[in-house]
Formats: sequence, structure tokens, C-alpha cells
Amino acid sequence: MFRARLSHPDSREPVDDCLAACFPAPHSYTGDDLVEISTHGGLVVPAAALAAFAAAGARPAQPGEFTRRAVLNGKMDLLQAEATADLIDAGSPAQRRRALHQLERGLSDRLVALRSEILELEALIAYDIDFPEEDEGPVSPQRVRGAWEVVRGRVADLLRTAPEGERLREGALLVIAGRPNAGKSSLFNALLGTERAIVTEIPGTTRDAIEAYTVIEGFPFRIVDTAGLRDSGERIEQLGIEVSKKYLAAADLVLFCEERDDPSRAAFLAQVSAPVVVVRTKADVTGDGVSAVTGRGLPELRRRLAEVAFGKLLALGDVEPVVTRARHRSALERALVELDAFWTARTGGVDAAATATHLRAAVLALDELIGAVTPEDVLDRVFAAFCVGK
Repeated sequence: MFRARLSHPDSREPVDDCLAACFPAPHSYTGDDLVEISTHGGLVVPAAALAAFAAAGARPAQPGEFTRRAVLNGKMDLLQAEATADLIDAGSPAQRRRALHQLERGLSDRLVALRSEILELEALIAYDIDFPEEDEGPVSPQRVRGAWEVVRGRVADLLRTAPEGERLREGALLVIAGRPNAGKSSLFNALLGTERAIVTEIPGTTRDAIEAYTVIEGFPFRIVDTAGLRDSGERIEQLGIEVSKKYLAAADLVLFCEERDDPSRAAFLAQVSAPVVVVRTKADVTGDGVSAVTGRGLPELRRRLAEVAFGKLLALGDVEPVVTRARHRSALERALVELDAFWTARTGGVDAAATATHLRAAVLALDELIGAVTPEDVLDRVFAAFCVGK
């Protein structure tokens, strides 16, 4: 790093005294030769510096262009590039830890291992092709079946992390529901730690859904306070109840509030597909359950919500890789379909060379996931959400 005088290339007018740091290839972030210029802050000086660079022939970077170049230059794979974006956007400790694990090749290494196992299975099938005249070939059917079962099971296990992994990136949608005046808004405020929703003793105060982001036990949640569920002839309240039902249909987790045993609970549970946590509210009045006023039972409730929404991730800890994007899930689903098609073809008496094409297709799905073979439109989608500076 050294001190430098930055001047406009045309007028030669001094712009700033700055610091320049050189990062020679291939050791830079992108793998290219890079120079990082640090100017004084404010508005005028950085703007003048950018104008000077533009006059000298530079252009603004596209969103994610630095990381994209790092991928194309082999400095990182596509999964690590996505992890870079996730780390920047992390809003909870769990998101940060998971992004770091992926940035350090946790998921990449697992996929490379799966790819190798499928290639080894393909090599076993190659013996059947090369030595068709031998009885049962030089490789026993049991060995082929065992190798297939192992790799198929590992792909399926990784896929099972997708629902909670994707939920971790987006935040679990927690919908608070119940009858009017059941303490929903008070509990909503208590979980947020701020007075966001209006709370009164008048039933039906909440007419619309209120959504807010918060972190519970280190995990991200999008909490929604909804209108109380009841039959109402009041038009605005009816509209609020319809909005509540839409949120309930999309919920990852529902928190059903009741002041005492609610006879409508069974009918409500029968209509909801998401997991439901039932909570007895107003413990400061009834002496039983959770109190948004005194805080009684809130720590236990927070732990319960995290366990229900992210139980598999809690069990895996921060060691095992997790699928966190729809793109990952789609590629693994394609690999699993091809592995199943391989076994169906093999047990159906299909020629060994034809069955092997399914294994090659499964490998290709993993290659696309890692970024070893990546169409340009996939790269465009991945980096479109990046900030300009990365």
C-alpha cells in the first residue's frame, strides 16, 4: 500500500490524496490484477474520483461482477459465490454461521464426494460393458446394488435439509392466530421486543396483518400478527380475516393463542397444514401459560418455536452441509431422479450402456450445481442479486 495523488486524466486537476493497494494475480479476490483505491469520504471527493476513472476508460462494475470473475477464474465455485452473498445479507447468527460453512466449502466438498461416488458406480457398470461374456460380469450384482444404495441415500439425506435450509435464508414465516382478544398482538410485540401492534381490550382491534422480522434463538423469523378468527358481519373485519387465512395457508409455523381452552381449536387445527404450537396467553391474569406483560414462559416459548421451525438444523449443528437455495434443491432432485432411473433400468433388464447414461446425467446435475458446467443464464440469475461492490 502506498500514498498517491489522484488527478483527472484530461484536466490534470488534483482530485484527492489517496491510498492505493495492489493485489497481483492470481492472489487477488478475482484472480485478476487489482488495485484498490481508498479516497477521503463525503460526497464530492468519491464522485470526482469516479468521474476521473470513467474519463480514463473505466466503467462501473455490474452487480456481483467481482465474485463472478472469481468463479470464472477458478478462485471459488458457484456455491461459494452464493455463500458470499448470503454472508453479506445475513441478519441472524444462524444465517451467518451457515453462510461461512458454505463459503469454506462445506457443501461443495460433500457434492464433490457424491460426484466421485457416482463416477465409481459408473466405473463398475463399465465392467459389465467391457466384459459381457463373463458370468454376472467381474463385479457382483450385490456390489453394484450396495454402491447405488449408499450414494442414493446420501443424495436423499442432503435433499431432506432443503425445507429448513431454504427457510433459514428467507426467515421462517410464523403466523400468530387465534380468536379476537386472545392476546395475539401482545405476544407479537413481546416476541419482537417492541410495541409494533396496537393492543387494546376491545376484541377485533387488529383488522389487517402486521409482518415484522426478528431473530429467535439465533434463527430468522418473519412474524405475522393476524386478525382474530371469528364470524363477523363487519366488512372491514371480514377482509382482515381473509388476509389472515392467506397467511395461514403460506405459514411455515403457526402460533395458536388461547386465553383458556378454546372449543374452536380442533376445527382450526384441522384446517392448517403447517406445524402448530398452542400457547396459553395472559398468564399474568390466569396464572397459567405465557405472559407478554411479565415475560413468564417467553424463553421456553422461544426455544420451542426454534425447535419446531429449525429442528433438523439444530440436530445437524454447524458441521453438516445444508441445502439453502431452490437452485440447489432442483439440481439434487434431478440427480436423485436419474439415480432412481438407473436402478429401474438395471433391474428391468436394460442394456448396461443405456443404464449408465442415467449415472452420467446425475453427475452433470451435480456439476451444474457446483458450477463446473454452468450455462450463462444460470450465472446471470445467481449474480443478479449481488450488490455492485461485490
